[in-house]
Amino acid sequence: ETKERVFKENGLSSLFALIKSEDDESIHAGLYILGTLAEDMEIRNAIVAMDCLRLVVGKSSLGSIEIKRAAAYFLSLLSECPEYHDGIRTAGGLESVVSLASLVDEECQDYGAFTLAFLANNKSFQVPLAKLGGVRPLVSMMATNSESKHYAALALLKLADNFENHVTIAEEGGINALLKLGKSKISSEKMQYKAALTVGKLAKNACSMKSTKPL
Repeated sequence: ETKERVFKENGLSSLFALIKSEDDESIHAGLYILGTLAEDMEIRNAIVAMDCLRLVVGKSSLGSIEIKRAAAYFLSLLSECPEYHDGIRTAGGLESVVSLASLVDEECQDYGAFTLAFLANNKSFQVPLAKLGGVRPLVSMMATNSESKHYAALALLKLADNFENHVTIAEEGGINALLKLGKSKISSEKMQYKAALTVGKLAKNACSMKSTKPL
């Protein structure tokens, strides 16, 4: 009810004004409330329609860790909906998500891995995400026991669906990470099976591609 009241009383414009400010506390407050409102699908659609994505992405690279966490949460909500993916990319969101996932901050990593898992499901994003450095933070998260590990594994498996990413994944330690995933008792049988198949393809294709590179 409170969310609807803020939405109907044109509170979004006020939030955008906060986010556009130069004060860290105001920016964080605006982004935090924006993320809370975006949990409602109707309001989320309205927020995106007001073309605020570039604003949020721009602020995600500045200021305090609280700002980054709030921006990461907002982007994670949008990533669940494929219809927002092109908007995220146009606004420079792929670079931001990789950057947020690479931070030494558990909350940013959690949101980053979640977002990358959904974005990597988009075939047109798989190569760009790998080229932007998306593989490294995923491999790093898979070596931890944090909540981000599950979504990091899903994202890496999706990136591995694209042949062009195989050498990068191998060079960043992805084969070893997936080997451990395939043996993990925590992973589901489906994920273990997918990891085992992917490791075979990665090892074969990475070696093949390396051998064809000119000296």
